[in-house]
Amino acid sequence: MRYNDALLVGAALVCRTADVTAQRDSARGNVPLTRLRDAPSAFTSYSGLSDSALMVVRDSGAWRDVWQRVNRPFIPAPPAPLVDFQQEMIVVAALGRRPTAGHDIMIEGAEQDSTGIEIVVRRSEPAPGCPVAAAVTQPVDLARMRADRRAVRFRERQVV
Repeated sequence: MRYNDALLVGAALVCRTADVTAQRDSARGNVPLTRLRDAPSAFTSYSGLSDSALMVVRDSGAWRDVWQRVNRPFIPAPPAPLVDFQQEMIVVAALGRRPTAGHDIMIEGAEQDSTGIEIVVRRSEPAPGCPVAAAVTQPVDLARMRADRRAVRFRERQVV
């Protein structure tokens, strides 16, 4: 294969890849999602969820369990928000145990496409040398969205 032929094949592959990406993205649509805390940070920085987790809660029994685990440090625990699981589901993003303050997790949004729903989650950590409180944290974020039986996947963004 000559050099010019290789360039043409490479250009064709790049153009084809762009076409496929554009087609997939044009089929995407935003899915309404409401976070349980109206602030640009996690629902709580102190929880009973010491492991990192991304999950969807689709029934009241699982919701009671998750709510109790999220609120384990608080006595008495606040009452769980009422959720009609015929109409809604809960998205949970837990960062897990962190050795200091300054770590955060936030559910940023949701999109749907032909393969299901994608939840976008932002994970934040303090930059090296930034002053942070010496406190063990377990950040968790929670959001409600319309009940949907399609597959849910998570896309994480890391921010420093």
